[in-house]
Amino acid sequence: MGLGAQFSLMATATLLVTPVIVANESGHGEDYLIWMVFASLVVVGLSTLVQVRRLGPIGAGAVLPMFTAAVSIPFCITAAFEGGPAALTTLVLATAVVQIIISRWLVILRRVVTPTVGGIVILILSITLASVVFKLLDDAAQEDPVAALVPALVTLAVVAAVTLRGAALLRLWGPVVGIVAGTAVAAIMGGYDATRVLDAAWIGVPASAPGLAFDFGITFWTLLPSFLFLGVIFSIHSNGESISMQRVAWREDRAIDFKEVQGALAGSGVSNVMAGFGATVPNIINSGIISFARTTGVASRSVGYSIGIILLALAFTPKLSSIFSTIPGPVMAGYLMLVCGTLFIDGARTIILNEPNREKVVAGGICFWIGAAFQFGLITLPDVGPVLGGLFKSGITTGGFAAILMILYLELTNPRRMRFQSRLNVESLPELNEFIDKFATRRKWNAAMKNRLSAVAEETLLTLAPLDLQGERDPSEQENEKGSEDERSLVVVASSEGLSADLEFIAGPSGDLNIEDRIRQLQQHDADSVVEDETSLVLLRAYASSVRHQQFHGTDIVTVRVNPPAQQV
Repeated sequence: MGLGAQFSLMATATLLVTPVIVANESGHGEDYLIWMVFASLVVVGLSTLVQVRRLGPIGAGAVLPMFTAAVSIPFCITAAFEGGPAALTTLVLATAVVQIIISRWLVILRRVVTPTVGGIVILILSITLASVVFKLLDDAAQEDPVAALVPALVTLAVVAAVTLRGAALLRLWGPVVGIVAGTAVAAIMGGYDATRVLDAAWIGVPASAPGLAFDFGITFWTLLPSFLFLGVIFSIHSNGESISMQRVAWREDRAIDFKEVQGALAGSGVSNVMAGFGATVPNIINSGIISFARTTGVASRSVGYSIGIILLALAFTPKLSSIFSTIPGPVMAGYLMLVCGTLFIDGARTIILNEPNREKVVAGGICFWIGAAFQFGLITLPDVGPVLGGLFKSGITTGGFAAILMILYLELTNPRRMRFQSRLNVESLPELNEFIDKFATRRKWNAAMKNRLSAVAEETLLTLAPLDLQGERDPSEQENEKGSEDERSLVVVASSEGLSADLEFIAGPSGDLNIEDRIRQLQQHDADSVVEDETSLVLLRAYASSVRHQQFHGTDIVTVRVNPPAQQV
């Protein structure tokens, strides 16, 4: 409870920045602001509990608290201002649909929904969000330039100082300390209004709420591509946060559980379904939980339950939530300046660290400047109508489409992948060897490389579909197993990068055992004698330079990289 309260306090100070800015800039009045604060806390609290509890395929079953998405601020402002709550509801639901589709078909979409595409769009999002920050400062500066600039700079300076130079635990409090300091300066300069806090009840719910409605007008079609891209970004973000939490939470090294990743993606999608019906802003997983778990050494799900319950309770205590909703605009701008910088660095790092292909990195830089040019109106286009005109005014739309087109072009012009399909059965081995021989011949590799590829393919197949070498099981059981094996299909996709080959084995689920984990255990506990069931694993470990086993709902993917014998380490 103590850790849950600590993280909830850190999160709430910045959690309400997004709904407050969107509500204030939408021009729908005080009632809409109060509703947005209430709905955001309820949705974040409930969806945090869903992520922790896991309901079937929905939820990660780990401490992954949800958080309002600051990157969505520019698009939510436009949607709420031009189309009202109905347009925002429809667009947020569209974002949720994208996330749910990606979570369900992650196996198929993993080549399109890549960190490279996500990194490019995050880069563009940083400048899109920056335009909102500058507008907040400009609006405040029209009344008193000094009273607007000083709190913003104090907030930015304190957040940056604490985050960059503070102790490990203190860094987590950086945004809270900065916002408190900025708000104090704003209050001294007469820029803080506590009327809403004083008038709010201790316990209650909003007196009015925007009715549930849907809007498919020009605003919807103009902003739809941007919100679809947000769905992709949220999915890539959820994917990364789930993987990071697994690495932090597990005591020993283990292969990533992609079923949990799919659950995290689905949980994020369901969170935005709730956000859409609640007429509030979309949500993402709170990245701060990774540092929090690493620093405290606690990743227990009970912390997640505490966070969800506390956020829900806060929604029904208007006196407390109004404290966070009255943060002055310049202070919010100062905090968001750091968010913009962090987004830019995260986007660049995502591309550089996850993309070994230099051409795709260059494409990322080009797409960023394409998005920036359209975002700031540096390219003048003829009148193409309100819908297309609105699309081209958005940097995330133009830059995102440019990224997809460039990456598809690079993929299509790469050496063509070869594909083999058969039953997942050892009887398919001769056909698989023939396929491997044809693949190596097309790449003009020598006999040593061909033999190595054949050995890797054979041992991988035997590992996925092991023979009953002992003959000790009941014949009827063997017959049932054989029938089950026959029903499982196998797809092998062979590709090359320079002199190295990548073999991707796609098959039905193989149970709880993970090949990657089993090979790691062999490395950690080498023995003079190897049991018969582990022979294929030992040979696979010797022949392959790397083995990765991804277990999804209904599908297993084993990716094996093979280097030429002279390059094998």
